[in-house]
Amino acid sequence: MKMFKGLFCSVVVAALMLPSISWAEEFQINAEARIFNPDILYAKPGDTISFVNMASHDSVSVAGFIPEGAQPWESGIGNNLSIKVEVEGTYLYVCVPHLGFGMVGIIVVGEAKDIDDVMTRAQAKLEGPYRRLIGKILKVQQAAKAQ
Repeated sequence: MKMFKGLFCSVVVAALMLPSISWAEEFQINAEARIFNPDILYAKPGDTISFVNMASHDSVSVAGFIPEGAQPWESGIGNNLSIKVEVEGTYLYVCVPHLGFGMVGIIVVGEAKDIDDVMTRAQAKLEGPYRRLIGKILKVQQAAKAQ
């Protein structure tokens, strides 16, 4: 009887802890003609992001525009890529061959707490076709303020 009681208590404690367990999710960003779909993605630390359908595309993180401590990436043209985002913050990325067409995107991991700083730095530092990211940053900024 004592063994059953101990097992029962263990099961109850485990069941009570389940709602607090956070499961990592997997997301896909599809490279289409000259856009990433979705072009703005919200994820949580520990989630995996896969860039797919990359036949004539690449995915490259923008230097200086990923959170401190996060790993930059570069898929290479034609290579699908999966990354695990561990550091909370805003990640900017582009498709280099189609950057001039506006093939850019943002991944927001956790809350967009750094978005005002990202916007300030983007307006000061991004040049040429990289400035297309400013419109995406503005959308994230507006969504963060609406919450």
